[in-house]
Amino acid sequence: MPRKSLGSRLLLYSSLQFVVLSFGAMVFYPGGAMYQPNARHYLFFQNFFSDLGATLTRRHESNVISLVLFVLGLIAIGISLVVASPIWKRVIARQGRAMHFGYAAQMMSTLAGICYVGIAVTPWNLLLGPHMLFVQGAFSLLLGFVICLAVMQFQNDWPRRYLTSNLVYIAILGGYVFILFDGPNLLTLHGLIFQVIAQKVIVYISIINLAYQTLGVIEAESRGAQPAAAVTSLWRQTRSRLWLLPLRTCSKMDFPARQNNALRKHV
Repeated sequence: MPRKSLGSRLLLYSSLQFVVLSFGAMVFYPGGAMYQPNARHYLFFQNFFSDLGATLTRRHESNVISLVLFVLGLIAIGISLVVASPIWKRVIARQGRAMHFGYAAQMMSTLAGICYVGIAVTPWNLLLGPHMLFVQGAFSLLLGFVICLAVMQFQNDWPRRYLTSNLVYIAILGGYVFILFDGPNLLTLHGLIFQVIAQKVIVYISIINLAYQTLGVIEAESRGAQPAAAVTSLWRQTRSRLWLLPLRTCSKMDFPARQNNALRKHV
């Protein structure tokens, strides 16, 4: 595997791995939720992802299998975000445009990756304060990262489908960050269900968008050039030639007539 492709391919692999491991952790979760502590299995609309990473369930049963699967998946995502952080500016901003946004994206991707590792190693039932701090930091930094990524894509003629995907994702993630800080509390069952569903939606949409953006980078790396930049450059050259073609044609057609008029005047 080429060195330049390690970060992007690692990020794609870890994104897919997290989906598999998170569902596996749900299967092995012994059960128990805030309003249904005696549940015998994972409740998709009442259990947070963080419940998978707790050392004990709400029934005080060991949660070791789900804990291991969840921690492995989340740490893999965090490490991949750190390792892949330089690829965005290197591949997307090859034309040198919006490079400062590239450095900002690299920094935010690195810090977000650290936060995801922090989420994994701070079980909420033991370290709730640090755990929530890492959760809020991870999604806030991820929002900043995607905004910088979208600006780079816009400034460097990146394919519109990737930019559109990021803009839609920014709107959704921005809404979730608001919910995270000022959404319904967990004192009612309806508030809990709302927060759990919002978390499930944003986590899996984040994985899908991240994997999609990574595929665009892998495609660009395999071509050795930006997908859109080459096409855009070719189109501009072709367009300029098409504009000049009628002028050159008219000039060539008009030359014999001007030559004949000059001869007549001379005679």
